[in-house]
Amino acid sequence: MNLAKQEQPPESVVRIAKASFGMRKVALIKGGEISVATLVMDSLRQPLAAGVRGSFASVRQLLYKAGTVCIDLHISPKPGSESVLLVGQLLDSMQPTKALSNIAVDLLQSGNSVSSKKTNARGEFDFGLDASEDTHLAFGLGDRTLLVPIPDGNIDMSGSTYPHP
Repeated sequence: MNLAKQEQPPESVVRIAKASFGMRKVALIKGGEISVATLVMDSLRQPLAAGVRGSFASVRQLLYKAGTVCIDLHISPKPGSESVLLVGQLLDSMQPTKALSNIAVDLLQSGNSVSSKKTNARGEFDFGLDASEDTHLAFGLGDRTLLVPIPDGNIDMSGSTYPHP
């Protein structure tokens, strides 16, 4: 009797399933409502100027949004290592002059908190991290937790050329 060939699910499906379990862990830890920010802009997906065949980007810029809250992120490689520096700012588009300071920020990898900080007086924060497939930021905003998925893959930008799509 022939056994059916074992098939592996697509990697994207596995990643979504892992993220779902990670979010459940966060819900149990933080309590309250969980929302996931939407990616609005990614510098790797921006079209190049006409006539440019490729470019080298040393910093990846990402903008996420959830309601009126905006999260501006910059990811840059740490020279001589496989680590990256993630620098960000939390803003409220309805109150641009009022900083979102003293907000709890957790760096999650595989659903577990690996580092915790609070935003400074200007709503800024930073983390050093190793590239990981399942990395999120979790912001404690009152009775809700805002999750921001950090893209995997193209985090390491050392020496890469990004061709025009």
